[in-house]
Formats: sequence, structure tokens, C-alpha cells
Amino acid sequence: MNALEALHLVHSGLPRLGPGSNECTTRAYRSIRLESANPVIIDIGCGSGASALVLSRLSGGTVIAVDDYRPFLVELKERAWALLGPGYGGIQAVQASMDSLPLREGCADLIWCEGAIYLKGFATGLVSWRPLLKRGGFLVASEVTWQKSAVPEEVRSYWAANYPGIATDSTHREIIARSGYVLRDSFPLPVSAWWNYYRPLQGRMRKFRREYADDSVVQEVLDGIDEEIGMFERFQDSYGYVMYVMEKPDE
Repeated sequence: MNALEALHLVHSGLPRLGPGSNECTTRAYRSIRLESANPVIIDIGCGSGASALVLSRLSGGTVIAVDDYRPFLVELKERAWALLGPGYGGIQAVQASMDSLPLREGCADLIWCEGAIYLKGFATGLVSWRPLLKRGGFLVASEVTWQKSAVPEEVRSYWAANYPGIATDSTHREIIARSGYVLRDSFPLPVSAWWNYYRPLQGRMRKFRREYADDSVVQEVLDGIDEEIGMFERFQDSYGYVMYVMEKPDE
């Protein structure tokens, strides 16, 4: 088992795979006005479907849920069946990389990406996904963001090593404008949104500490997650996720 396989295994069966909440997803969705009564929504990096399930219920449209890890999509289908019935509430699970989406230009009323655009890079994601949107369409993404300019060196060094793309809110706003969007709304995710992810993950980690005690790869992955959670416990006033609601102008 390699590190990526171990990371996927530890996260399997969790209610969500990153910071967030149904309330935050709902708030962001309700801040936009889609022209279509049956919108097409692309949920990029959907994981096991925490956002996709909410979006399906709120929109009544088609949610194309994209992830490159098939077991997460299997979990999504199981959850959709249990909550929405045999038709999955219009959810279509697609296995694909966010670097190569098998979708035509101008197909989407809304692109959604909670807690996953960092895998692409904020600026790169905004630019590369823009052609998929119809004119007047929206893109909603949550991105880790510095909450203040002066932060302790320890946490700055941690993020420099793990995600050098972390930036301030003002920098994200500049990137949004430069990428051809109009920012319609933004709000920080509450601390509780992080613990919605971390608490179940910690329970899962305790199980894996015991079951894979002799597996150095798994233990190293768990050590990395422990460091991440500890960093947030100590420096949560320095950074957090911000939800950005952007519109592609109807040019």
C-alpha cells in the first residue's frame, strides 16, 4: 500500500472528506440565481457526495459528480440511493480527473468545488473550468485562506511545505477578477465546519493506529493528519476556508 492508497483508505466511509457543512453549502447555493429550472451542476472533486446530495435536493436539477477515486463514487451512489431513491435524485457519478473532465464547453449552469480546488490550484482551476460554464453561469469554490497578514512562522512554514498556494482573501479576489469572474458573495466557513471533518476522521485514525500498527506507510500518513489537525487547533485564527461565489459574465 502506498501513501495515496493509505490516505484514501483512512477517509473511506467518512461523512465528508474536507471542512464544510450542509448549512454552508445551502447558504452558498441560495446566494445565486440560476436561470434554468433544471440546472446542470458539475461537482468537481465530489468525494463521497457531501455537497452533491445537498445540491441535488436544493436544485432539482442534474448533478454531475466527478471524482477520480472510484470507491468514493460507490459510496456516493449508496448514499444517494438511501436518501434520494432509485433515481439518485438526478446525480450522475463520473470517474475522471479534474485535469481532464469529459464534458463539453458551455454545458454547466453551475460548477461546484468544495475543499478540492487546491489540488488544481485556485487560479488554474478558475481559468481551466471557466469554458465549461454557460454565459451567466456560476462557479462556487471553497479555498483555504490566510485570515491575517502576520501569522506565526511555524504555521507559515507548515503551509509553505504542504500547500504553497495558500493566499490572502485580497489575493483570491484579485485572482477571481483576473480570471474573468465577478465575485457575487463570499463568507468564511465557521470553525465547526472543520470539526465536522476532523472529529469523524480522528475516530477513524484511532482504529487504523491499532489495525495497521506494523505498517509504516499507514502510520506515516496518520502522523501527517495528526500534524494537520494539531496545526489547526493551535492556529485556527491564522487561516480558514472561505467560500467564494463567482459569476461568469453574460458577455
